[in-house]
Amino acid sequence: MALRSMATEKLYWVDPLVMTFDTAEGALSSWDGHPSIVLGATRFYPEAGGQLGDTGWLAVGGSRVTVKDTQIADNGEIHHIIDEPPPHDALGGTVHGEVQRDHRLDQMAHHTAQHLLSAAFAQLSRVETVSARLGRGACTVDLDAASASDGDLARAEDLVNAVIRDDVTVRAFFPSPEELANLHLRRAPKVAHGIRVIDIEGFDQSPCGGTHCTRTGQVGVVRVVGDERYKGKLRITFHAAARAVLDMRTRDGILATLTRELTCGAADLPAALGRLKSELRASRDSLGHARAGLARLVADDALARHPARADGQERRIVMLRESDDVDSLRLLAGLLSARPDVVAVCVAGGANADDCSIIVQRGTSSTFDCGVWLKRLATAHGGRGGGRPERAEGRIPRTAATAETLTG
Repeated sequence: MALRSMATEKLYWVDPLVMTFDTAEGALSSWDGHPSIVLGATRFYPEAGGQLGDTGWLAVGGSRVTVKDTQIADNGEIHHIIDEPPPHDALGGTVHGEVQRDHRLDQMAHHTAQHLLSAAFAQLSRVETVSARLGRGACTVDLDAASASDGDLARAEDLVNAVIRDDVTVRAFFPSPEELANLHLRRAPKVAHGIRVIDIEGFDQSPCGGTHCTRTGQVGVVRVVGDERYKGKLRITFHAAARAVLDMRTRDGILATLTRELTCGAADLPAALGRLKSELRASRDSLGHARAGLARLVADDALARHPARADGQERRIVMLRESDDVDSLRLLAGLLSARPDVVAVCVAGGANADDCSIIVQRGTSSTFDCGVWLKRLATAHGGRGGGRPERAEGRIPRTAATAETLTG
C-alpha cells in the first residue's frame, strides 16, 4: 500500500509498556542504503536523544521480517530497518508489529536512570549534564565538570536509589504554554513547539522524547561503575536494572576467585595484595641482582675468549643465548660494549620460538653502524629491526641466528 508522506504516529508515547500493535498503512522504503518499512503508526522507538532504536519484528502479509534497528527521518517518518524486503504486495493489508521486549525495557530503565542521575548531580553538586548515551554495553552521562570525588559519586548514587525505592510516578505529558511557564525544567527544551516533558514525581522535570519507565521502582537499581575525563568533561558510566545485577554478579565472581586463590576473606584482599606486591618487588630486585651477576660472568668469559686484537681493530663478539630474556641481552650487550673496541651481537630466543631477539651495540672507538647493519640483516631474512649507529634492536628468524650469518 502506498503511504502518504507524513510523520509516523508515535504509539510508543501512548504506553511504553505495550509492545504489540496493528496498523493498516505501510510502504517499502530505504534508510542509508538498507531496506526499510515505513508505517502510518508504530510502537517502535527510533534512535534519538542518546537512546537506541527498538528492534523486533513485523508481520506483513504472509511474511515475517526482523527489524534490526529503527530510525526517524527529518520529516517524521519512522523507518523500520530490515535485512531483506518482503514482496511488494505484502504491504497491502494490516501490518502487525512486536517490539523486542527485553531491549525496550533495558532502554527504558537506563533512560529513566539517566534522568535520575542527571538530576541528582544537578541537585547535589550543581553540575549540569551536557550529553548522554545509552549503549548496548555501557551507558554514560557527560557532566560539565572536571572531576568528582568518590564521595560525590556515592551521594548521587544513594539519592537516585532512594527515589527508586520510593517508587514514585514517572509521567510523560505535553504541557500547555501556561503549564510550561510554571514548570521547573532541569534543562531548556530543544524545540519551540510540541514539547514533551518527563516528570519524575517530586524529583525532576525535563523535556524528552524517549521512552521511560512509568514508576521509578521499575528501574530496580542504579550503579555508578566508572568515571573518566572525556573531551574536557567528566564521563560517568552507569548500569541499571538487569545490567546492574549482571555487573554485580560478575564482580562478585571475580572477588570470589581472588579470595579463593589468595585464601583470605574479601575484607582481607587489600592487605593480601599489598603483601604480594611487596614480595614481587623483592623478587624483581633479587632477579635483577642475579641477572646482573650472571651477565657479568658471561661477559668476562666472552671477553677472555675474544681478546683485543694486536692491531687495535674492533672485535665483533657474537653471543647466542638460548634462554635469556631481552633485559638479560641488554645487560650483556652493555657490558661487552663497555670495551671501546667491541661490537656486541647478542641473540636469544625461547626453545619453541620461531624467531629470536637481537641486540647490537658498539663500543666508543668503533665506527660500526649497528642500525644500518641490523636493518639490512632483518630485511634479508624476513625479520624486523633497526636503530641508531651505536645501538639497535630487533627480531630475526631462528634460521638466521647463526654465527656465520651474524659475523658476516
